[in-house]
Amino acid sequence: MVSATKELSETEFVPLKEKLAYSFATMPGTFYGSVMGLIQSFYYAWMGLQNIWIVIAQIVYAVWNVVNDPIFGNKINNTKFYNKRRGENQRYIPYIKYGAPIFSLAFALVFFPPDMLRGDPTLTAQVWLFVWYLVTQVAYDTLFTIVLCAHVALLPQMTLDQKEREKIQIYCTLFTLPGVLIGFFLPLAFLADPTIESITIFQFLVIGIAIFGIVPYVLMSYLVREHSEHIPEEPTPLIKALKLAFKNKSYVIYLIYDGVSVFILNVTMTTLPFFLTWVLSPMMSSSIDMILFWIPPIICLIIGAVIQLRIANRYSIKKALSFNQGVLAFGFLFTFILAFTGLWYLVCLGFSVVFLAFAGDFILHNPMRADTIDYDFWKISGERREGLYAGIGPLISKPMISVALATPTSLMTIFGLIYVGDMLQPTMGEFNAFLGVSIAMGLIPGLVALIGFIIWVRFYPLTREVVAEMKTALLKIHEEKRKKYLKEFGESNTNE
Repeated sequence: MVSATKELSETEFVPLKEKLAYSFATMPGTFYGSVMGLIQSFYYAWMGLQNIWIVIAQIVYAVWNVVNDPIFGNKINNTKFYNKRRGENQRYIPYIKYGAPIFSLAFALVFFPPDMLRGDPTLTAQVWLFVWYLVTQVAYDTLFTIVLCAHVALLPQMTLDQKEREKIQIYCTLFTLPGVLIGFFLPLAFLADPTIESITIFQFLVIGIAIFGIVPYVLMSYLVREHSEHIPEEPTPLIKALKLAFKNKSYVIYLIYDGVSVFILNVTMTTLPFFLTWVLSPMMSSSIDMILFWIPPIICLIIGAVIQLRIANRYSIKKALSFNQGVLAFGFLFTFILAFTGLWYLVCLGFSVVFLAFAGDFILHNPMRADTIDYDFWKISGERREGLYAGIGPLISKPMISVALATPTSLMTIFGLIYVGDMLQPTMGEFNAFLGVSIAMGLIPGLVALIGFIIWVRFYPLTREVVAEMKTALLKIHEEKRKKYLKEFGESNTNE
């Protein structure tokens, strides 16, 4: 494995300020994504949007995601913007800098539908609420694609060195955790059992998060530099680029892994508010029990992150993510079984197993994706195409988000937990409500993780030996391209 030292390669070393600036810029997307994980609690349990409209919206949303991501990703990949202040060509940072304010606005609008539509079961009101639910999500996701695609694409071309990438990802995780805690668990307190007062506080929180979210992106655009030498001289047509990408077996398996990981994260976040209300709360006698419930999973989250990092460093990312998927599968299925005991401390045991693996994807996902992009550069296209890969990456994961968002409400509807009057009611009895939520929280993600584990272990080709050989070869290629670019760029400026 190539060592990440400044003496070894100046071009592969990333200064601390750039590491921190890039990592800080993960917070807005984490904030927004965490809050969006609660969208069904807001629309299904508070606004009273019926499940049929949620399913229709998610189908349209999934189609849009499949279409727009490759288009924008390829457009970003083929961009060449000359930054006069920096005196360099850029292709990713302009989208982040100028897209951030619109991205934040689109996020906030999702949670501000007209209040007059709340709890109205008439067709007209449901249609208008459906339109707001769909259009604002589409607007949010389009800006999410543009800004996050550019941000994700930056990491693989910031450095080739695996340890430098992992350092950046660890910093990203340090900024991600507050984003999850503040962006998900704080709003969760206001949406688990919503009232007019709690929703008002929640909406003020959304505005605050949206305003804050602009800052990290702007700061990053001034501190992080791009490797201009990696911008292709000629744009690649979308169809040709897609054909080349699908020759990359490692990326095909990555697409499946990405869909699995995104589904698990989103179905868990979407179901958790309902799980707390309809499964855990009836098992507990006081709020102290709820506090005690979360202590072991949080400890396991930290321990699991250390374990997976050590596996990645000592063996390979493939082995670390094999551990990740296997433990997740066991943990979710174990949680589903233990929920039937009616004992919260046993359910806590299942959650602790889940959390032992939960942090792994946040730490290892981007470095692993960078490996697949490196492989494309090494063996397939001869160009760095992070933007395109960031765009086509969600071909499975974005539709899986829609499936994840529709799964809990569909199961709750089937098992009779529906909006009646001005709140959710267990119309088929509390056990059926418990069963529907438990299936969404444990059985479904457990089976999906098991499928992902089998495919990943069996078919992902980038073993430790392959990655080591690839890094050695690419380090030489990168340095040659850097020297060529600096020579040509210097001659161009001299002629001007």
